Amino acid sequence: MARTILDDDLRSWEAFASTGPFGYALRSRVVFNCTTDPAVRPRMWALDGDKSDAETLVATAPAAALVGLLEKAEPLP
Repeated sequence: MARTILDDDLRSWEAFASTGPFGYALRSRVVFNCTTDPAVRPRMWALDGDKSDAETLVATAPAAALVGLLEKAEPLP
């Protein structure tokens, strides 16, 4: 599941859970991809727990909480 949020600069971001062998570390992450400006590098925020914990966070967290995680997120390598 993915959700779309707006940051303080009114850029649109898609947030989704990721983990596993597709270029991401084994640790669960919430990945943020800017859909407004493709030149902005995707960001990620790692959390303790498995992918279901990340999916639950994306699905149930208020938009303001996801924006807060986006502000703490690091650019993907």
